[in-house]
Amino acid sequence: MGRRRMSKAHEGHDDMSLARSGPGPMIGMSIVPERCTRRRGTPFPRALEPRKRGGGYKKSGRSDMRVGRLSSWGIVLGLAAGLALAAPAAAQTDFPNRSVRVIVPTGPGGATDTTARSVTDTLGQALGQTFVVENQPGAQGLVAMTSFKDAAPDGYTLLLMASSQSVLPAFYELPYDPVGDITPIARLSIAPVLLMVNKDFPANTVEEFVAYAKAHPNDISYGYQGGPPQLAAATFASVAGFEALGVPFNASAQAMTELIAGRVTYLMMTAEQAKAQVEGGTLKALGTAGSKRAATFPDVPTLEELGYPTYGTGWFGLVGPKDLPQEIVDKLWTTLQESYIGKAPQQALAAKGLEPATDGPDAFKAIISDEIERWQAIAGKLGIEKKKP
Repeated sequence: MGRRRMSKAHEGHDDMSLARSGPGPMIGMSIVPERCTRRRGTPFPRALEPRKRGGGYKKSGRSDMRVGRLSSWGIVLGLAAGLALAAPAAAQTDFPNRSVRVIVPTGPGGATDTTARSVTDTLGQALGQTFVVENQPGAQGLVAMTSFKDAAPDGYTLLLMASSQSVLPAFYELPYDPVGDITPIARLSIAPVLLMVNKDFPANTVEEFVAYAKAHPNDISYGYQGGPPQLAAATFASVAGFEALGVPFNASAQAMTELIAGRVTYLMMTAEQAKAQVEGGTLKALGTAGSKRAATFPDVPTLEELGYPTYGTGWFGLVGPKDLPQEIVDKLWTTLQESYIGKAPQQALAAKGLEPATDGPDAFKAIISDEIERWQAIAGKLGIEKKKP
């Protein structure tokens, strides 16, 4: 059969004009009919001619091509959008995929550096990447914190934070927010602080020390590097009621050397530092700052139980920059729980005088905030004024 002639109603219309004015929604320039009905004798548009064999309608090749091209573009755009949304999540879930830098606010050696190397070795083995310790000593941790605060929140720069950095707001008008510019991950170890004197000092108890200090008002001095030991030493003198001169040192090792030589009267020193000196017989431990006795010195009473409430416990923990994604925080904290907390690496530190801590992100954040407030209040009572760093 030949093709039917077009009625007058269709004369002068080409395929495109029919496509634009059809009853269904448009895709490009073709029609997807919602319902196809016609009156007897009305010719079909070319794009919807009846098939010669079988029922239904056939579409023109041109229409199929247009729909196919648009559908392909839709798939490509959809995939691109999906990949764009998934990219940040993928970047976080495969963390770490390169080496991680861990800034330490002290020089090599000492409790801070010891804790840092212990935890970085553990994380590196557990996560299959290198965790590099980068020592940035200076200004009681201010140098390290100033460098760290602008790090990208991608998990590849972390900070081994020391309790001395929670003391900084008591001394300085800081160029950063000590709570808001960090993301706490875990507190790793606790460093009890002890009242230490030279082995030849005439006092062997806290009571004898206080009596001697009151009897020699111009002869008492204490050395310090900064942080909790400094404020603990000043607080002890204040609550015990004797005068003492504070002598600053650039490093705690220098202060210890001066104590052993007898050139300063006493120090507030971490148990990790004091252990070797007490065992070697060069120094004596008379009391413990804080409300809990040190595990490595169970026979040394706290200053608080003797009537001289003196806070001064040190600690060390891992923090990330501000806005560190929760997925990375969770991964690091979970890894620490599985490979470090209560395990051999942390227990090895305990043998050196650093007691294990088990505080996760939320608990550690609360500890930092509480300590900052506590130290500011103590500094205020001691008459310490803030200065610019």
